[in-house]
Amino acid sequence: MYLHQHTSVPLFFTSPSSSSSERYQVFPLSAKPAVSSYSRSPLPTSSSLTEHSSQAAHSTNNFTRVLCVNFAGRLGNELFEYASTLGLALTLKRTPVFLGSHQLRFALKTFSDTSDSSSRFKHRCKNSARAQEVSCCTFTERFTRLNSSQDFTVGSCLQSYRYFQHHEAEIRKAVTFTDEVRNESECVVRELRQKHNASTLIGVHVRRGDMAHEHNKKMGFPQVSPDFLNRSMAFFRSRYPDCVFVVGSDSLQWCKDNVPSGYHVHYLTGHSPAVDMSVLSSMDHTVITFGTFSWWIGFLNAGTTVFMKDFIVNGTFLARQFNPGGRDYVYPGWIPV
Repeated sequence: MYLHQHTSVPLFFTSPSSSSSERYQVFPLSAKPAVSSYSRSPLPTSSSLTEHSSQAAHSTNNFTRVLCVNFAGRLGNELFEYASTLGLALTLKRTPVFLGSHQLRFALKTFSDTSDSSSRFKHRCKNSARAQEVSCCTFTERFTRLNSSQDFTVGSCLQSYRYFQHHEAEIRKAVTFTDEVRNESECVVRELRQKHNASTLIGVHVRRGDMAHEHNKKMGFPQVSPDFLNRSMAFFRSRYPDCVFVVGSDSLQWCKDNVPSGYHVHYLTGHSPAVDMSVLSSMDHTVITFGTFSWWIGFLNAGTTVFMKDFIVNGTFLARQFNPGGRDYVYPGWIPV
């Protein structure tokens, strides 16, 4: 369910990395990173978000020059392409134009607004200049200094929070799930909280299926291990003895076979990727593994996020896609375990 399409430049990079020489800024469980100024509300009502969630798209529609991006990959990839292009468009005062088949039309409440804008301006992209990123998961600073007299098509992956860090409030409002997704998600979350009453709920996303293929192993894609599950779950249980783990995965049977015994666990089944993302990001805290899908669960969650500290395998193709420690990719405040 969470597999991403393969291209010559992989579109499924995610999850943070660490190297022995890189130190992460770690925040207390009660603290939030300075880059994020939003406050937590458990799935705000759609009526209060309709105007705000389209603000980022609407605020760019009157700009003269366009900034185009070709959507590729699945939900997590498209969210990066969407958010990074919106962030750059706001910085550069351009109109964002989204090209290609996009899953976001079925996932995000206000994506139809940006689609309408794209249909009006997409002809401008055919003759636009091309600005390519150096690698999928590093911030290309020159994208913030594009020639103001030209239309541009940017990037392939744009998988760095730094493209939208200065417009994070607008991006968070723009990434609002549809009423259909939210209603199903709210129902799941409500049932979980009723069943487990005062327990702390920890969302766990495990990306493993395609990562276990030999080709991907050789490229350097990390393998989720039972040891990581044990470390990350123990991290939260030591702080919240009553916690319940809510697990979503493309390899649920593997999770059932490898989740350490002695934990209270609920497995998500039968939902769309968007609903699973909404549910997991609505938990009190999160454990993420690898992939853009995991990344967005961590970003959208308002609690503490822990991730695989050893997701970069030195000397591999994947390792070359990140700068040291994955500093352009790892969201501030996430905790390596």
